[in-house]
Amino acid sequence: MIKKYNYVSVSPFSYLTPSVTNMSVTILAVLSPQVLMLFLTKSFSSLIVIVLCIVSSVCAELLCNILRRKFTLFDFTAVVQGLCIGFFTPSTYPLLPLCILVFLSLIIIKYVFGGSSHSWANPIAYSVIILYFLGTSFFPSMPFDKDMIETGSSIQVLLQNNQLPLFTFDQKLSAWLNTYIFSHIGAEIPQGYLSLMWDTRSVIPAFRFGFLTLFGSLFLFSFRMLRHSIPFSFVITYGLLIRLFLLTPINGSIGQGDILLALFSGGSLFIAFFLLDWYGTTPLSKIGKIFYGIVSGIVAFLILGCGSTSIGAMFTVLSVNIISPCIQIIEEKIYEYFIVKNTENKPGAQDAAAR
Repeated sequence: MIKKYNYVSVSPFSYLTPSVTNMSVTILAVLSPQVLMLFLTKSFSSLIVIVLCIVSSVCAELLCNILRRKFTLFDFTAVVQGLCIGFFTPSTYPLLPLCILVFLSLIIIKYVFGGSSHSWANPIAYSVIILYFLGTSFFPSMPFDKDMIETGSSIQVLLQNNQLPLFTFDQKLSAWLNTYIFSHIGAEIPQGYLSLMWDTRSVIPAFRFGFLTLFGSLFLFSFRMLRHSIPFSFVITYGLLIRLFLLTPINGSIGQGDILLALFSGGSLFIAFFLLDWYGTTPLSKIGKIFYGIVSGIVAFLILGCGSTSIGAMFTVLSVNIISPCIQIIEEKIYEYFIVKNTENKPGAQDAAAR
């Protein structure tokens, strides 16, 4: 019997994971609604900062390729890199120093830490931290203090001080959700939280549009562009620690922390879905990734706290990058052990070794 084929593929290979280029293009598509929202909210200063960061990142990549005599097509990874740096840079940062610092920091990390694809230090976190140390005054201070956290009225105080905008849909939608959904489980969402999730109006774009960040992550998961091991273990660990122990050092109470405030105010969701799993900075095995995510959640709780710090997210990413090589070394030793063990247990292996 002769089987007829109507289609012949020029790409006979099946990839287990998406390519870096496809992943970069997908991230650009997922973050494009947030860029559009910046335009619609007339946040033109943030858009200018993002564009300059992208240009600086692409120029740094082109210069490195020229110095290495490596001529490649347009690198979408450099665009994503610059976009994420711009998202974590305050809109008030001076433009000329911004371009110079981003360009130089990316050049340094490519040569000191081994390049974008073989680096244990996240280039985005590295660049933003340099911007922070050389321009601390441009990064916003904590919007609320210890007393506000202790009383559990952080959202209300932020609304009263006009530090958090209250959108017109908040009251009606909160009432509808409380009546028809949350009432069945004995819960209630106070006024202001939907505004927090929609747009915080922060000068740092990554702290805004938490709902779009969450929706974009669902898009990445649904198309298998993002593995769930690191983001899920990070969010679960960080959320549990916030809920259980956030107020323990303050008043000794347990189980009174505000998870929504922590997740939607300090960029923790953004780093969970777009930065922690950056190329070349994470362990390889599933167990290693889960452990990496758990450690990331613990470090985020210690550094970010309730999410009010403007630079804590970057220090979280860079801190866990330091332990990633240690996890990878342990993974290699485990793989070597099982490979040797399986080889010794094969029939005829001992006879071959004796000969």
